[in-house]
Amino acid sequence: MNHHDVPSPPAPSYRRQGDLLLLSGQIGVDEHWRPVGGTFQDEAGKAFDNVRKVLSDAGAQTHHILKVTAYLADMNDFDAYNEVWLAEFPRTRPARTTIGATLYPPLRIELDVIAWVDGAVRGPAGA
Repeated sequence: MNHHDVPSPPAPSYRRQGDLLLLSGQIGVDEHWRPVGGTFQDEAGKAFDNVRKVLSDAGAQTHHILKVTAYLADMNDFDAYNEVWLAEFPRTRPARTTIGATLYPPLRIELDVIAWVDGAVRGPAGA
């Protein structure tokens, strides 16, 4: 591993329990676990690309997402995260939490996702 690689975690990319799909944290790395670099938006976009890939592997799509927890290495990236968030979810948006956290350098974002894989995802009452 060189100083630009991120170690692959000893965990599956997702775990299904009944109708719930729990994704392991998704980050902005390529298939060789190299950070994509670039802007925060580039990295966050790649993290969401990785979320879509894991969901697809599990037979789900982004509209099945119930909740996203985002861990940001720098809370000054919060506005940039909102830009990416709105592009990813232009209509119906999942519940979300955003937390400032220490991440493996040089990563700036990690996404924790919970999805519903059987049946329709419903919004709040009255939605």
